[in-house]
Amino acid sequence: MIENLANLDLERNFLASIIKTDNFSDISEIIKTEHFTLESHKQILQAIKNLDETDRNLSIVAVGEELRKIDPEHLTALKLVGAEDAISDLKITAIELIEWNNKRELYKLSLKIQEELNLRKSSSSVVKIIEDSTINLDVAIGSRAKSYEQWEKEIEAMKPLPIFETGVSFIDDYLKGGVTAGQLILVMGDPEAGKTILSTQVLHNVSNGFPTLFFPFEFTVRDYIQNNKKRKKNINKKNLFIINDGYDLSDVTREIKIFAKRGGRFVCIDSQMRVENVENKGTAEQMESEKFSKLAKLAHKLELVILFIAQQGKEDTKGGTHTPMGTKKGAHEASQIWYIHKLKPKYEDGNDIDSNAHKRLLEVSKNKQNGRHFKTEISLNPVLLEFNRKYQRGEGPLPEESAEFVSDGENTNIEIPEMNL
Repeated sequence: MIENLANLDLERNFLASIIKTDNFSDISEIIKTEHFTLESHKQILQAIKNLDETDRNLSIVAVGEELRKIDPEHLTALKLVGAEDAISDLKITAIELIEWNNKRELYKLSLKIQEELNLRKSSSSVVKIIEDSTINLDVAIGSRAKSYEQWEKEIEAMKPLPIFETGVSFIDDYLKGGVTAGQLILVMGDPEAGKTILSTQVLHNVSNGFPTLFFPFEFTVRDYIQNNKKRKKNINKKNLFIINDGYDLSDVTREIKIFAKRGGRFVCIDSQMRVENVENKGTAEQMESEKFSKLAKLAHKLELVILFIAQQGKEDTKGGTHTPMGTKKGAHEASQIWYIHKLKPKYEDGNDIDSNAHKRLLEVSKNKQNGRHFKTEISLNPVLLEFNRKYQRGEGPLPEESAEFVSDGENTNIEIPEMNL
């Protein structure tokens, strides 16, 4: 059993990344030889530590020379390490490595508990063993507390958070340039108001400059690609990565972590109701809430932008608040909430006209990025399936007889296809 609680590929990849990035200092306080399962990996780490302590630069050659002094039998393992590619975030992988070690320690603890119970030891004795072991696990990760001065120096040395220009003028304007990394953004709205359209519009624009990851769970990848080809969408096909299966929250978070390790920062998930959470055995609300809390933590920790399309709770619709279905906590976890309203024009007598298929009201009801709440009327181009601002900046309303879109001779009253908007 315990041999299954090891990840040798992760160990090799981690060691290769330390050597090739020459950046051991960031994780030197938390990583230990016992976090590795193979003796050769432990000795390679020891060689790295020896070089770091004498302020020598890390390289495969330098580590090999140091390893030869310790035990030349492990040089073969170093060759395998040298064949691995470096990853971008050592701290994330270090935490994963420690997590594997913690699982092994917990397995050993479970055997120890069984042994103590077979010896008819008292429950208090067994509890003490559990407490001592779990405290040691926490210590292995190291204290996360840092002084204000340490944080200030660390933050000053960091690169500025990237800002992603969405290419959608009414969003970039209110955010003063684009979306800053480190946010969970909920895209909500009336049924079939255009949640997917707005989200993919932003996703496609961002993909022209950055790697992006899309979970199109509400429709097939085939339909998605065929619709884009039909409308001749401008997409950087090499930058847009798509996940076609793995609907469970654990699968989604795993893929996002892998994407982040490769340097990706922008993610879109369609949608809340399609993401499953089978591992959570709590109430329905707890299952829904965990989706948002886990994604928010990932966005903050890995400095990502995660667009998460969420369904509005029916009871909250009556009260005018924007809360994801089945969870009050979901709205709390979000950094921003974008809500798309269908507009219902009125007859002179006050009765509703049928909803205009092209007009929407975009409301930003939560915005931690700069605190600005925002409303603007926008229009859906039914040919391109993209949103535009209703009025151009500096102009008044368009005359009623003016055409808002030019469709090269096509019928502007084209029916919007049945796609989970």
